[in-house]
Amino acid sequence: MDSKLTALEQVFNCIKEEQNFVLQGGAGSGKTESLKRVIEHISINYPGKKIACITHTNLAVDEIKSRVNDDYTICTIHSFLNDLIKDYKKNIHEVIGEIFKLKKVDNIEHKDYKKCYEKYASSLHSVLNETVPKVVGKREYDKSAVECNNELNTNIENLNSKIERLIKEKDYNEVRYNETRFDSFRDLSFGHNSLLQIASYLFERYPLLSKILQDKYDFTFVDEYQDTNNAIIDILLNKIPVDSKTLIGLFGDSMQGIYDDGIGDVEDYIKSGLLKKVEKEDNYRCSEQVIEFINQLRDDGLKQEVAFKTKNGLVETIVDRQGKVKLYYSVYDGSRTASGNPQNKDEYLQHLNSAIKQVEESNVGFKKLMLTNKSIASEVGFENLYSVFNDRYVDVKEEIEKDLTRLQLLDLAELSKAYSTKEYNFVITELKKAGFLITAIEDKTKVSSILDGILATEHGAMELLDLAFESKLLKKSDSSCSYIDRKDSFLNDIKKDEFYPTFKSQYDSGQNTFARMVKEVEGLNEEVFKEYERLYKKERFYNDLFSCKIKFEEIINYVSYLNEEKAYITMHKTKGSGIENVMVVLDEYFWYQKYKFKTIFDSGEVDAEKRLYNQKLFYVACSRAIDNLICIKVIAPDEKDDLLSYFTNHEEIVIG
Repeated sequence: MDSKLTALEQVFNCIKEEQNFVLQGGAGSGKTESLKRVIEHISINYPGKKIACITHTNLAVDEIKSRVNDDYTICTIHSFLNDLIKDYKKNIHEVIGEIFKLKKVDNIEHKDYKKCYEKYASSLHSVLNETVPKVVGKREYDKSAVECNNELNTNIENLNSKIERLIKEKDYNEVRYNETRFDSFRDLSFGHNSLLQIASYLFERYPLLSKILQDKYDFTFVDEYQDTNNAIIDILLNKIPVDSKTLIGLFGDSMQGIYDDGIGDVEDYIKSGLLKKVEKEDNYRCSEQVIEFINQLRDDGLKQEVAFKTKNGLVETIVDRQGKVKLYYSVYDGSRTASGNPQNKDEYLQHLNSAIKQVEESNVGFKKLMLTNKSIASEVGFENLYSVFNDRYVDVKEEIEKDLTRLQLLDLAELSKAYSTKEYNFVITELKKAGFLITAIEDKTKVSSILDGILATEHGAMELLDLAFESKLLKKSDSSCSYIDRKDSFLNDIKKDEFYPTFKSQYDSGQNTFARMVKEVEGLNEEVFKEYERLYKKERFYNDLFSCKIKFEEIINYVSYLNEEKAYITMHKTKGSGIENVMVVLDEYFWYQKYKFKTIFDSGEVDAEKRLYNQKLFYVACSRAIDNLICIKVIAPDEKDDLLSYFTNHEEIVIG
C-alpha cells in the first residue's frame, strides 16, 4: 500500500498511527521542505500540539525558521539539551566528573600508551597543576609493558579519585554550560561535546528527565539525523518510554553520514521496529545525468529521480535538467604512496596539477573539490601553516583543525572575520562569553581598535592571540593552557637530554636517515634514530608554530577555505548547498592510510568498511553538482578497467 503513497503521505500516516519514523532522502531531495510540510500538517490537523525541531547549526536553525512560523521550538541540538537540563545543576554536579575522568589502559602498544600518558599528564596539570616525567621510550616500554600499564592505571585511579573529591567540594551552583568548544575544570563548566555526554548520563541515571521531555513536547524532529551523536539518538529512541506521547521523526540520509561523531545510519532501530523507514526518491537539485551517476554510489537501494521545481510560476521540464558527467583520467607509472621520497611526491604533484590545468582549459568556472594538499594550501594562502604541520603529521588537515581549535586561533579568526564582515551580533555574543561587556561607546571604540589592528598587522598568529587574551577579547581555555604547558615542558625536557644535541647537529648537517647517521654515530640503532627523529620534528614543529613564520593572515585564509569562500573546497567531510559546476579530484596520494578512492571502483575483494567510507565521501562531493560534474583521477595502468566501468563518458589526459 505504501508504494502508492508519496513519502509525505507515508509520514502523515506515521503521525496518525503514532509511529516513530525516519525520512530517508538523498542529496537535493527537499528534506528541509518536507520538514516544513510536516510541521504545517501538524499545525492544521493537530492544533495545540508542541513541536521541537533540532538541528546542528545556527544557520540551519535560521533556514528552518524562515520556512515555518514561530509557534514551535526550533534550535540547535546544544540549545535543546541545555534548555532541558540547565535547571538541574545539582544533578549535573553529580555526573560532571565523568567528562574529566580518564579511562584506564589495557594491553596496548607503545603509541597508544603514549597517547594515554600524555592525556594523563595534561589532565594532571589542569586539575592539580602538577607535572610528570616524560613518557618512556618504546624499547623500555616493550621490556616492561605490564608494569608501565599498571603504574599508569594506578596514577589514573588516584587522579580520578582526586577529581571526584575536588568536584564534591565545589558548590553545585557553579556548574554551567559555557557555550564554547572547551571544558574548564577550574570553572566547573563544560563545552559543546561534553554537553552531549552529560545529557546522556542524566537521562541514563534519572528516568524522570525522560518524563519531563515527553511532557514538554508532542513531537521531536531531528534534521540531518546521520550527523547526530549516537548518544542523542539513544536518548530519543531508547530513554523515552515506549508508551510516550512524544513522537520522534528523523530526517536525513545515511549516505551523507561522513562525520566520525555522527550515528551514520539507524538501520538497527529500523530493524527493531522502533522506527519506520520512509524513502524519498525526489532530487530537486541535480541534472538528470548527475542523478543517474550518484545513484550508482548509494548502498541502500534508494534510486533518486528528477523532481521538477517551480520557478516564477513555471514548472521545469526535463530539458531544464540536463547536464553532463565526465571522467578525465591520466595514467601515472611512478610511486603513489604517501611514504614515497620527496622527489616522487613532487613528480606526482606535477603530473596531477598538469592534468587539472588541462581539464580546466575546456571546463571553465568549475569549483574544485579535493583532499587538502600542499598545492591547494599555496593557492589559497596558508602554505606556511600547511608546511609546518606536513613536516610532522600524515593527516595534516585534521591536525591543523585540532591544534588551531585547542589554541583558540580558530576562535580569534572567526571573531575577526565576523568583525570585518560587520556581523556585530556574533562579535558581541562572543565577547560576552569572554567576559568583555560592551556598555559604552568607549568599549566599542576599544574593540574596534584592537580588531582593526589584528586584521591589519603582519605579526605572527600566536603573538596576536596573546594580545586577544590580554585584551579580554577571548578567555583562555584549559585546553589552550594545557597545550602551551605541554609544549614548554617538552622543550625543557629535550634541553636536558644529553644525546639530543648530537643527534640534532648530525641531522641538520645532512645525516637525516638512519643509514647515513649510523656511519657517524657509534652504537646508534634504528629504533633510537626514529625516536630522536620524532623529537626533532616535534621541536621544530613547536618552534615554527609559535614563531612569526605563521602569520595571522594564513589562519584567516584557512578559515575562509573551510567556509568554502575560495576556488578550492576541501573534500574532507564536505557538505553544503548545491554548486552549479563541480570538479571532483580523486587524489589520495598524501592520505593513503585514511582515504583510498580506488576501493570505490575496485571489482576485487576490498575492506568493505573502507570502501563505504570513501564511497560516502565521493557521493557527498558529487551530489553537490547542480548541472555538470567532472571527475579527475590519476591512476596506475591496472586501475583503468574498473574505473571506466562507472563512467560512460571519459577521456584520457596524456601528460608530457
